Amino acid sequence: MTSSSTHAPASTTGSTMPADGAPEADRRRGFLAHWAGTIVRAFLYAVPAFVLGIVGFVLTITLLAVGVGTVVVWVGLPILIAALMVARGFAGAERGMQRILLQRPLPRPMRRRAAPDAGWVRRMLTPLADPQSWLDCLWTLVHLLLSAVTFPVMVAWFAGALGTVLAPLASIILRLVLPAGEMNGLGELLGFDGALATGIDLGLQFAGGLFFLLTAYPVARGVTSVHHAVGYGLLSSRFEEQQRLARTEESRDAGRAAESESLRRLERDLHDGPQQGIVRATMDLARAERLAPSDPERARRILAETREMLGTTLEDLRRLSRGIAPPILVDRGLAAALAERAALCPVPATVDCPQIDLPEHVEIGIYYVVSEALANAAKHSGASAVQVRVSREAGSARTVIVDDGRGGASISAGHGLAGLAGRVASLEGTLQVDSPAGQGTRIEAVIPCAS
Repeated sequence: MTSSSTHAPASTTGSTMPADGAPEADRRRGFLAHWAGTIVRAFLYAVPAFVLGIVGFVLTITLLAVGVGTVVVWVGLPILIAALMVARGFAGAERGMQRILLQRPLPRPMRRRAAPDAGWVRRMLTPLADPQSWLDCLWTLVHLLLSAVTFPVMVAWFAGALGTVLAPLASIILRLVLPAGEMNGLGELLGFDGALATGIDLGLQFAGGLFFLLTAYPVARGVTSVHHAVGYGLLSSRFEEQQRLARTEESRDAGRAAESESLRRLERDLHDGPQQGIVRATMDLARAERLAPSDPERARRILAETREMLGTTLEDLRRLSRGIAPPILVDRGLAAALAERAALCPVPATVDCPQIDLPEHVEIGIYYVVSEALANAAKHSGASAVQVRVSREAGSARTVIVDDGRGGASISAGHGLAGLAGRVASLEGTLQVDSPAGQGTRIEAVIPCAS
């Protein structure tokens, strides 16, 4: 696996720099465009939202009322289902308007589906058992009530903002068209006349329009935020729950697969290593027992060889047990366990692990990651040094293992890193491997502390 990075281009001597004040002007233009766009989008959203709110509420409530009233004779069931389908359609329209006009997407939760072997009756009645269908119906009511408030507000503020220019212009036109004395403004009512009265009228109209213009942006943001919050709560809140459930199921499946792979590999390693050594030692001990009366010297040599073989077998067992949480992890903590594991690594390894409070399952996961990474570095990397860093950041434990070996490592089926990725995934964590050829390997595991 290779890594890529993007670097900012260095400036050259002949490059043309922007004129003084240009960045500030660009920022002002960007803010004005955002300010005007927010107001226009909020108004363009409020109008169709109010119309669709009325139509959706009338159709949905009418069908629900008829369906509930006739459900006792079974005719109401299809009508209730039709009401849910109508509410679903208007909910889909709301998602589209918020995505296009407000640029705030509303995720679509998965609908409940009938079993593949279900009959047509059960398939038809499935929407009645879907909680999201009833949330869509509730949304039609809440959306109408909300639109009945926000639509007049947006119309008033939009018209008031336009009045900054249009109201004084209209007053000037009316004074020119109407006969003298036919139009009395606030200036005349206050006792002024002539040009002074006209100036007072135009100034007050401009000031009133300016108030609406200056407050249109926060009002538009408030209206769109309220609509989005209500829409998200009723139309998309179940999406997050479904995603959490899906991640939990994926973590469970990954944990089962990683556990099965670990058990198979442990069984294979025990069969190919310690088990063969123990069988050989048993046979040698039996042979030494037979030779002891007739050839004690040879029997002693066999016993010495068997003792060395058992020592090698014991080392193999210790090596295999390093992937399992040792007692020192429980007794003295993660830092001490990682330090001991690094001391046993054939490649010189340094560990930077402060005393941090982590859940037990997270500590075991980190120990497993470090043990597997050190084993891979010793077997395959050809590295001369390994560095291990453990830290806690934003509710997650981050473990980074870096070596200066030959690189070229990857997460592929049948390799140790694939099982390591499955073990991390079982804890709802992520594993990243950056291993460009000839530039060493960097393994980073992030495990949520609340997983």
